[in-house]
Amino acid sequence: MNVTSELQTVTIYREGAVCTRRAKAERVGTEVRVVGLPLSLVAGSVRGRVLTGPVGLRVLDVRPGFDVEFGDAVDESAEVKARDAAKVEVVRLELRFNRYDAELRELQTLKPLPFEPKEGDAPRAAPVEATLAMTAFVDERMKQLLVDKRAVEKELKDARDELQLRERRLAEASAEKRNSKAKVTRAIVLSMSHAAEGPIELEVEYQVPGVRWVPNYTLRLEKGFVGGKLRMRASVAQNTGEDWKGVSLSLSTATLLRRTDVPELKSLRIGRTQPPAPKPGFRAPPPGLDELFAGYDAISRPLPPPKFEPPPPPPPPVRRQAPQVYQEKKKLDTEVLEQASEPAPEMDAPMNHRTRSAAVAGPAKPMAPGAMPMPSVAAPMMPPMQAMPKRGGGGVFGGMARAVGGAVGAVGAVAASAVMSRDEDEGGADGFADALSEESPTGSQYAPVIPTFTPAEGLLDYDRLRMPGAEVAGARGKLSQVSEFDAVFAVGVTVQVDVLLAVLNLWQQRTSMVHALPLPPRCTMVASFDAFDFRYDCVAPVDVPSTGQWSTVPVMECQVGLTPQYVCVPAVEPKVYRTLAISNASTTALLAGPVEVSVGDEFLMTTTMPAIPPGANTERLGLGVEEAIKVARKTNFAETTGGFLGGSTVLKHDVDIEVNNRLASAANLEVRERVPQVPLSEKDIKVEEAEVKPAWGKVAGPVDGVVTEGLRRWHVTVPPGGRTTLTASFLVRIPADKMLVGGNRRN
Repeated sequence: MNVTSELQTVTIYREGAVCTRRAKAERVGTEVRVVGLPLSLVAGSVRGRVLTGPVGLRVLDVRPGFDVEFGDAVDESAEVKARDAAKVEVVRLELRFNRYDAELRELQTLKPLPFEPKEGDAPRAAPVEATLAMTAFVDERMKQLLVDKRAVEKELKDARDELQLRERRLAEASAEKRNSKAKVTRAIVLSMSHAAEGPIELEVEYQVPGVRWVPNYTLRLEKGFVGGKLRMRASVAQNTGEDWKGVSLSLSTATLLRRTDVPELKSLRIGRTQPPAPKPGFRAPPPGLDELFAGYDAISRPLPPPKFEPPPPPPPPVRRQAPQVYQEKKKLDTEVLEQASEPAPEMDAPMNHRTRSAAVAGPAKPMAPGAMPMPSVAAPMMPPMQAMPKRGGGGVFGGMARAVGGAVGAVGAVAASAVMSRDEDEGGADGFADALSEESPTGSQYAPVIPTFTPAEGLLDYDRLRMPGAEVAGARGKLSQVSEFDAVFAVGVTVQVDVLLAVLNLWQQRTSMVHALPLPPRCTMVASFDAFDFRYDCVAPVDVPSTGQWSTVPVMECQVGLTPQYVCVPAVEPKVYRTLAISNASTTALLAGPVEVSVGDEFLMTTTMPAIPPGANTERLGLGVEEAIKVARKTNFAETTGGFLGGSTVLKHDVDIEVNNRLASAANLEVRERVPQVPLSEKDIKVEEAEVKPAWGKVAGPVDGVVTEGLRRWHVTVPPGGRTTLTASFLVRIPADKMLVGGNRRN
């Protein structure tokens, strides 16, 4: 039975997304088809579960499928109808315009021709009135045609603009709206444990490619930078073929391509070497697998064409030797009857189709207790075959035993290993019966055989394992892994395969276009932060159309602390820069991305916010120059002698910094200054810090990611409309007979 579902949650990863749908039904059978899914669905990612229902109801198997909608269930959208109507209008106006243009060209060729009299005749009077009448008619008609042509030309221009608008809207519309009278969709087939009645709710999950997201932010500050709110948004681009309407959206920095297998912790043991333990869930192919298809190969092998031989000439008439010929024919018939009365030959010996049919239809050997009874059916007449390869004993019962053992071994039965091991040594129906009746040393009737075959990595992916047909030599009878594109055709499909290939190829191209989509301005690719992945849940349901273009959706309000600070380096430039110290109080990291800053109701600027780990309080966001705070720096330099007997030169540097705050609120200002540093190779140069008011602090580590030697800074709070003066002095002592490179003045 078919049920419809509703998209509930979507989790977008770095590339791709996982969608969850829920379906409700009053009753279910043993097989339920959830229809209406997008064609971009990844076949090997489907999951299913029972949320609510009777006790014991569960999903046994989940597999992907296809579904086709016909008739009125899929109708053309309004945009398609408007586009078609605009095309018809453009064609109609183009025909009118061409007709007016052709008529104008015909009127332009209409001219009066002068009458040429015959030779010897007197000239006639010119038809002035007729010429004037024709000229007036042509002028009047051309004037009317030009007016009509201009009107049609204007209408044609508007109709072409309308057609271009409709085509552009249709191209930018959601991929879900681009439909026709017949629509192919994906479906998920759920095999239930049993049929059940009552309200039942099912949940299916699948993965879709062609989805990307990047973060961006909005920062709304109050006037005076006394507080604000930071909100996280996301630009999402998806072209999955279905519109996400009112879904609970989650965003993750993880990738779906990363392996998430549980690591295997291998122990180191001291002692005798042991073979590695086989991986569960797989059994090696049984021995003698190729012999199962020997009969198929012998039957399917084409027979050589018969040789053409001319008919022999008719024998001459025999008259006197008739009694002798009769005796030879009678002797030949007697030999044939004697051969027919002999017992059937062994199957391993070469035989023709007559002896083979007699052997199959003949009586079989008595079977041991517990052996499988084999039917005795006369085989049809077959062409002559080559002798089958001899391996282990066999006869027809030995071949059937190998077939049964191979079939059981393919599904992982325990008895298959015992059957095949006994059949290799003893062969025939007796070996098959003895193997089934033999008991293991542990008391069990079937002795399990530990496989020593180590499967490849892909042989444990059961969703993509297929068994080729008997015509595929070398791979028949063995499970092999197929590509993801081929795995979608493992279910029953009622539409043409070439149509499905074309449709799936088209959607594969559409989803790949999303990955080539250029990022929005200032945005960066989503990646793990400091080797950790984070998930962000949208606080409200959102709508994301399937257009393949970027759409912005709100995510959440960030739990951060915002502290305004002003920074100035007067030695470099007297400008004061606004900064915002951000402390992240949440448990998730804030990713790098563009942030739109507004103060009150006025837009301020767009800048880039750095990545902020959880719990950090040292990140700073620059907000441009603050013109209302003025800083002036004055320096004074004096060179004197010092030391015993004047053996050194003292270079005194005085720095005065005046800060004038013209804001309506107090300003927390950081003023940075630098003191000269002496290289370790210079032993005769010394730098001493003299008087500093107010006291500054030494900075040893990096500031804003940069390490500056000799950095000093003041932290002062300037009241609104107030002034503050900062002073500092430092001395540089050098030998009297030397001077500093570049001059003794250091400020």
